[in-house]
Amino acid sequence: MSFKTDRLTALFPDAYGARDTEAVLYKLLDAIAVEFMEADARLKDLLKSHWVQYASGAGLDGLGAVFGVTRRILRSGQPESDAAFRRRLQGVVPFFTGGGTVEAVKGAVRSALGLPFDLDELAIPAAFAALQRDIENLIQLTEFSPDPDRIVGDSAPLDEGTSELVLVFDRPSVGTAQAQFQWSITTGTGRRLSLERRDTATGVRSIDSFVLNPGQLLRFTADADGRLSASIGTTDVSSFFVNLDGTTPPRLPAIPDARSEWRFRAAGGVYDTGVFDTDVFNRPDFHVEQSRVRLQPLTFDVEVPFFLQDAVAALKDRYHYPGELLVFESLPPESIQGVIDDTRAAGVRGSIRFSLNFFEVHTMLEAFSGLPLRRDTETQNASDSLIVSNVNQNRESHDTVDRLAVGGVFDISTFDGVYGFQ
Repeated sequence: MSFKTDRLTALFPDAYGARDTEAVLYKLLDAIAVEFMEADARLKDLLKSHWVQYASGAGLDGLGAVFGVTRRILRSGQPESDAAFRRRLQGVVPFFTGGGTVEAVKGAVRSALGLPFDLDELAIPAAFAALQRDIENLIQLTEFSPDPDRIVGDSAPLDEGTSELVLVFDRPSVGTAQAQFQWSITTGTGRRLSLERRDTATGVRSIDSFVLNPGQLLRFTADADGRLSASIGTTDVSSFFVNLDGTTPPRLPAIPDARSEWRFRAAGGVYDTGVFDTDVFNRPDFHVEQSRVRLQPLTFDVEVPFFLQDAVAALKDRYHYPGELLVFESLPPESIQGVIDDTRAAGVRGSIRFSLNFFEVHTMLEAFSGLPLRRDTETQNASDSLIVSNVNQNRESHDTVDRLAVGGVFDISTFDGVYGFQ
């Protein structure tokens, strides 16, 4: 019986006996009331399904779909539970701005690896603020993925004594980049080498006394200020180069983010400067390799530790933190790229990079130990002995000696012998 049964039976006059629990009419009304109660329960579930805190099953999936968040398939192959999905969705909703932001991507990857979307949900005490910073730094997002860009070329004749090569960088990049050049002579010898960025007419050239021989590899690089660094093997030859206008210190032009052309020239042996048995006075042939690190537009890289659980455990031990940090079951590594693809903005390409961090314990302990070497012993052995001897001793000697003396001769006989001198 329910309150709905009571309300239904109250609609009938007493003559029908609707309040008699054994009557057929009462049982019919009670069955109808049960259906009404079931309908009310479903209506309440429908109303609750509009709230993340109360929704479950398909209703919770529908709310997640509004924000582009789906229930995950865990390592065991089972779908994520309602409780775990609800908690993750509650963390995503306040910070979800349609995807594409740095925080949205980092938070999505963080929650896919078992950490909360927002680390403030952990309520880490202020005394462990350094721990929270280190956990946040476990996941790094770098905008504009680096891409090695390399072009090579061989020279062509410019005139009877000079060769020239023009290389073109036409792939888009974000910002300027310092280039690296490798210049080698394949035939002849090279003097009066010059490198010029054609759109700005800037570059460097060698002085007349510098010569590049076959088999030598000349490398051009630049420091953060653009100052040229030229070397052959381990020998620095920067002092042999000046700017195109003859000024010093020489500076290597940077590669712009737009299209740029680079011209290389080298001459053969120069009269009044060339050296016999060293220079070749014909036109040289050379090879140039030019490379840079190109920052790709509309890209980003997310770097996470492959063994994230071990990394979190190591931080927890380092700071002696007693609470829990991993609140979700992590997805397998091959699923993280899908999380990035679901969160990134349209037209942007994101990539996942795993770092291998092996945690070894190098704890050094100092201990003091002593080994006593002193030993005191006392011997108290007692022994009895009896000595029996004869104290009276009689000795009788009957020795007889016969001697024969031979006459001694001076200068021949020796003393203390058997010689007699009388």
